[in-house]
Amino acid sequence: MKKQIETAAHIESSMKKLGLKTSATPSQLADMLQTAVEKAPEPFDKMPDEVQKSVKNLQPSEGRRFHGAKMSLLWFPSSMVPYVRTNKANAPIAKLSRAPGVPSVNNSAGTANRFGYMSSGSVRNSSKLPFTAANRSLLEELGAVMGAPGREPGADSPIPAGYTYFGQFVDHDITLDVSSSLDVATNANNVPNMRTPVLELDAVYGRGPGLDPFLYKFPDTGEPPTAIRMQVGSNRDSGPGGPGGIAQRNGMQIQTTFDVPRMTNFLNPSASSNTAIIGDPRNDENLIVSQFHHAMLMFHNKTVDVLVAGNFSGDIFVEAKRIVIHHYQFALVHDFLKRICGTAAVNNALQQVTAAVNSPFKMPVEFSVAAYRLGHSMIRDNYWVNFNFPDATLGQVFQFIHNPQLPVLSNWVVDFNAFFDTGVSVPVNNKARKLDTILATGLDNLPGFSGLMAVLAKRNLLCGLAMGLPSGQAMATSFGITPLTKTQLLSGLPALEAAILTKNNGLLSTKTPLWYYILREAAVLSSGDTLGPLGAKIVADTFVRMLKRDEESFLHVAGGFIPSVPSRLGTGQFDLADLIIFSGVNQPQ
Repeated sequence: MKKQIETAAHIESSMKKLGLKTSATPSQLADMLQTAVEKAPEPFDKMPDEVQKSVKNLQPSEGRRFHGAKMSLLWFPSSMVPYVRTNKANAPIAKLSRAPGVPSVNNSAGTANRFGYMSSGSVRNSSKLPFTAANRSLLEELGAVMGAPGREPGADSPIPAGYTYFGQFVDHDITLDVSSSLDVATNANNVPNMRTPVLELDAVYGRGPGLDPFLYKFPDTGEPPTAIRMQVGSNRDSGPGGPGGIAQRNGMQIQTTFDVPRMTNFLNPSASSNTAIIGDPRNDENLIVSQFHHAMLMFHNKTVDVLVAGNFSGDIFVEAKRIVIHHYQFALVHDFLKRICGTAAVNNALQQVTAAVNSPFKMPVEFSVAAYRLGHSMIRDNYWVNFNFPDATLGQVFQFIHNPQLPVLSNWVVDFNAFFDTGVSVPVNNKARKLDTILATGLDNLPGFSGLMAVLAKRNLLCGLAMGLPSGQAMATSFGITPLTKTQLLSGLPALEAAILTKNNGLLSTKTPLWYYILREAAVLSSGDTLGPLGAKIVADTFVRMLKRDEESFLHVAGGFIPSVPSRLGTGQFDLADLIIFSGVNQPQ
């Protein structure tokens, strides 16, 4: 106890001396540091001399010499390095390239960087809609009514709206299809996945500071050489914005560091491209997901701050990255998934899904093209962004992340207290829409697109058709889940929508497109508050399988993973609101 008090006092003093801020108490930070020390590898000064010198030479004051540098393999994404890993920071060292032929998560059995199917060929062949012009036209007709203007807006769910955009952020961590087409039937097994099916935050960390140094802020003289933080951007002064701190407009400040880093022409700012300098450009396609990406950058940086203040002796970057990734994964499973799938489905997946480390894996299109597109139903037409913009439209959420409104205007900085349950009082707590077949009208005319590509529901339905997805009924039956009856499927639908399902002898009511079926299942069986049994199983099982096959995931921590970052929920707990709070983005800066 005496050591704990002394550590807490030291951290408090160091934080003040270094000008570092956090909402956590010194005692909480001392607990976090103690966990880091227990899990950490050997001290940095015990690492091989060539590693110590290489890392020091990466500092700006030392000329930033990368050629010939050697560093811990733990700096790199686990999908890039040999899968036989160690907790000793001085054991795996590498030059800036990996020896050819060394196995990794990314190429296990040559499958992990591709899409594939969860269902059997017989289930798909017996239930999929034929890829015909008539079926394309029918699905376009169905997609057109899902977000049609004038339709009754979807009701609110109990899920905070921030989870919609966290779901999008996670999607960008694990899937990217750039090559399939809506115009031809496609075998998903032949489609490359340009992301890795490993929840390692490579959309944030890229390939690490050894290969993507432009993402990082290397420490200057006076700090430990491994205290590597993420670069953050600056805002364009347009007045106070962002979190008010209290439920009053006058709590807002002129924000200066609430943006992701961007390409800037310093000689002619008006000519700047303002392209986001981040690991995945899709995380800059709307204001909310971009601001969440910034929160993740700050989460890492605050973790580094605590390790520096606590005189952590190991590789600070490695330990901070480990803490961030494991807490991200824990919150994904025990907060995000339990909210959208239900606790029972997540617990069943954790208990029943088996996946050996580095086992073959293809990203199932039943997940990526159907079930995980549940988030499209959760999007609102309007959001309380901050006190300046209490009714921002979806169009504005897209508009204010593009030139000429970049860098992010200081008065448009998002107040995440309105998107997550942080406990800070705001006039409106944005909720996600219920899971159903009613889409926000803004998704019927996506900014930057025209024609078919501008209507999200049409694109989703046609993608499922092109990929040859099984029907919802057949997919449910294959899992031993009782499918919706025709009466359940049609019950309560607007007449026009029901009429489309019953066209052509009721084709879509008996071979219902999987994405549409999962949304109807959620609405009928779960009142739109969570996914139904089929959707929940597909989503929960897929995430758990990815985590179980990754030896570095939180599920493989010796003795079981216990969150160490302070949580308002108590010891051993952690959710996305805790992440936002610890990052500091919910308070005026």
